[in-house]
Amino acid sequence: MELLLCLPPLLSAGIGLIVRSKEYGLLDLPAVAARLKEPPDAQTTHPESGAQRALFDCPDIALRLTGPHVRLIIATHPATSTAKPPIGVLRGETVYELFLTTAPQAAFTCTDVLDLYLHRGSFETVLADEDGEQDSDRWCSRTACGQEFWQIVNQWLWNASPAIWGNISLPLPCV
Repeated sequence: MELLLCLPPLLSAGIGLIVRSKEYGLLDLPAVAARLKEPPDAQTTHPESGAQRALFDCPDIALRLTGPHVRLIIATHPATSTAKPPIGVLRGETVYELFLTTAPQAAFTCTDVLDLYLHRGSFETVLADEDGEQDSDRWCSRTACGQEFWQIVNQWLWNASPAIWGNISLPLPCV
């Protein structure tokens, strides 16, 4: 209930947001219950855990009788046990997670919204390339400060490499 009290001032100020909600009573709204009986808008798989979620997009849900209206995204996945899940609510054999956003449906798919909330934006592929091309996590110093220096130099070289090397692809010597 606290989230529903905090949102109206933010929404009236025009602040964009993506938040996780514990307002599971929203699942009982007729429009939401009807939407959950239809096929999901998307299926997504978490890259690290492999957890799969079905995503349902409800583009115009009133948080109160008089508003405000937000976009509700519901992520569901099968329950692995009958115990209370750490995140979401268990109903039947399904775990439901709720996300509220002001991101327009025409600009952001429900998958985009979930990825943004879970911090997997467009920069993830750059970070993955960086991890694959430089091994800055290995220890090459006998002291913590030496290792920290190594990681700073390595990051600086990675960031500066396009300016230094341009389109030339030269192997860097091993250190």
